[in-house]
Amino acid sequence: MSWLHGFYSTSVSVPLSLFALAAIALLSWRKMGRQIILALTLILYARYLLWRGVYTLNTGDWMSFLVSWTVYTAEAYAFVQIVLFAYHAWSPLERQSVRLRRFPRVDIFVTVVDEPLSILRRTLIGCTNQDYPKDRYRVHVLDDGRRDEVQSVAASLNCGYIRRADRQHAKAGNLNHALEETSGEVIAIFDVDHVPAGSFLKDTVGFFQDEQVAFVQTPHHFYNPDVFQKNLHLEGVLKNEQSLFYRVLQAGRDRHNSAFFAGSCGLFRRRVLQEIGGFRTETVTEDIHTSMAIHAKGYRSCYLNKVLAVGLMPESFESSMRQRIRWATGHVQIFFQTNPFTMRGLTLHQRIGYFASIFYFLHGLPRVVCLVAPLCALMFGIIPVTADVPTLVNLFGSYYLATLVMLRTVSRGTRNAFWSDIYETAGSIALSWTTLKTAMRPWKKRPFVITAKGVAQERRGAARFSFVLPHLIIMGLLIAGLVTGIRLWMAKIPLPGLEVSLFWGAVNLILVGVAILAAADVPEWRRIFRIKHRLPCELYRRDERFNGIVRDLNETGALIRVHKQLLQGDGPLRCIVKNRMGDRIAVKGRICRQHEVSSTAVEIGLKFIDVDEKTADSLVIAAFCDSRAWNQPESEPGIFKSFWSLLRVFSRVGKPERKSNRVDLRLPYRERCLLVLADRTLEGTVAEISATGLSVNIPGTVDLVGENGTVNLKSIALKVRRRWTMQCEGVVLAGFTIERVDKGADQWRERMSLAA
Repeated sequence: MSWLHGFYSTSVSVPLSLFALAAIALLSWRKMGRQIILALTLILYARYLLWRGVYTLNTGDWMSFLVSWTVYTAEAYAFVQIVLFAYHAWSPLERQSVRLRRFPRVDIFVTVVDEPLSILRRTLIGCTNQDYPKDRYRVHVLDDGRRDEVQSVAASLNCGYIRRADRQHAKAGNLNHALEETSGEVIAIFDVDHVPAGSFLKDTVGFFQDEQVAFVQTPHHFYNPDVFQKNLHLEGVLKNEQSLFYRVLQAGRDRHNSAFFAGSCGLFRRRVLQEIGGFRTETVTEDIHTSMAIHAKGYRSCYLNKVLAVGLMPESFESSMRQRIRWATGHVQIFFQTNPFTMRGLTLHQRIGYFASIFYFLHGLPRVVCLVAPLCALMFGIIPVTADVPTLVNLFGSYYLATLVMLRTVSRGTRNAFWSDIYETAGSIALSWTTLKTAMRPWKKRPFVITAKGVAQERRGAARFSFVLPHLIIMGLLIAGLVTGIRLWMAKIPLPGLEVSLFWGAVNLILVGVAILAAADVPEWRRIFRIKHRLPCELYRRDERFNGIVRDLNETGALIRVHKQLLQGDGPLRCIVKNRMGDRIAVKGRICRQHEVSSTAVEIGLKFIDVDEKTADSLVIAAFCDSRAWNQPESEPGIFKSFWSLLRVFSRVGKPERKSNRVDLRLPYRERCLLVLADRTLEGTVAEISATGLSVNIPGTVDLVGENGTVNLKSIALKVRRRWTMQCEGVVLAGFTIERVDKGADQWRERMSLAA
């Protein structure tokens, strides 16, 4: 084994690490060499894992042996995960839409149970406005909630309505029942919250001109932040947690004909579904299970990596975890009931692909092992890793740095390793218990838990205690272990691997802390999310016209950037929005808030009023049904930005959430005034002014008794109500709300126009 000792000597291993890291960094910077980056990262990890198995396992006693091998097994699991990731990310297949030579009849299925009607209507508007011959497709609402109001919404949009007598087999049963009630050659499936673009059918149906194609899948894209983006206040910094899977891994699976149906935003050939007996009902993940059955029959699948529909992420940590628990349950069920390695008809590539999906949901147990491993050393003196610090830093550090760069590069900027650790830590406990429980009784029928969508979170609150308690316990143990370890280190008590355990425990404490913060749901005031856009618009007030840019939009309102603040007191505004097709949508609106973004720009929140049904539908189409607004390049923060964002997370702990409701911005304004109260008259100076309020500086120390009074400005008299007072270095600053203009209304309006 002398050669192995030489391979891991400092003179060999350190230059190899530096060379590999330099090559990875250079190739990443040049945005080339995808396969080389993956290969070098795997080599560095394999080198580390071999060293761990040969030199660092603790075999001093049976307990040390057990702990050491358990930790090593968890690290080996992570290596297999990286290998499977590299396999699918090696060469993603980027398809282009196939031009339609014929137009087969399409049935569009929209599944609904108890979701809000506003979400359903939005989806139906997208489905019924396809750039496809109107007589060649039909939209059907599959109502498992059996609500008459759902039937009314379907009828108002000329959609079919299908209701069944029971809810047996949940979503799969609902789809199978609809198959019997319809006859289209192609079936398109959408969850109730996924709004398709107008080009959805045009871009996807062409693949079915190949008779061997059984189903087509498109990415899931989300217009609201996921729980990590929202609860950690990192929206605009982090990318959606699921972006890596939909934008990279599914395209990699497509290379090997192993991309699978993801439950929504996909299409099936009816004949093939009938051939396999419909959607699979044996597990709670009917999507991937049905895909396996189709691939086993020798049919092909296509993955079009183009965002053609937009939907909702779960809005609370609990609902997000329950969604993942259902996924994990279904994948474990599939492994025992229809093992991809033993299922007839699958190719080797397909077996690897389906196994990779199942294998991923086992990450909970290895993650928990790695979280508690340093406690064995810090609290009980059981050393899981017997290694000197310099060698460990060289071998593990080089691998981890390579992974950070590799994952960011290969994932096309949608993910990095640092935040992957946080995502897995947050769900590790729940998924560990789920996989163990399901593995013990894999044939047991389990309920299909519907993910709640469109539910407003009006106040901050933690997720169900059962999701957070294990993390709190682990955090407490880590703190106790670190305190114990620091005392031992300060006392200079010799303990092998103490420094490694301290650093390991500190990193785990950060991961667990962020996971706990992610479980604290922040308020979500908006019930209907808006889609980000850059659309030109025009605002009209009496005889004035203002040009603006729509920053976000839905059927109830918009955020518009203009060059000056607008006064609410002059009544509603008329707004004309120009969509990307050049159509003009006219709507009235009322200013609900204003925010100054620069010295020359103001963003106004406009709430639409008196919107008729036709105009609302046009706004939905403009906001949600244009895929050009969604197919934007994504970029996850790099190494240094990730650590900076982490500091932002902890800096916001305990800070109250602010919600701005100011309608009119107050601008600096200097003018002498008289404040007439019930018992006295005070001289002061106006400090800030708007159409709805003002603040006044009053010299001295005064106690403003009574809430109502009058502010006199030359020929103008304003009836005001006191809102607040503040003592500031020899003056009192008082804020007032203007209730009415008692004198000089014309002069006041002119003055406000000049101020704005």
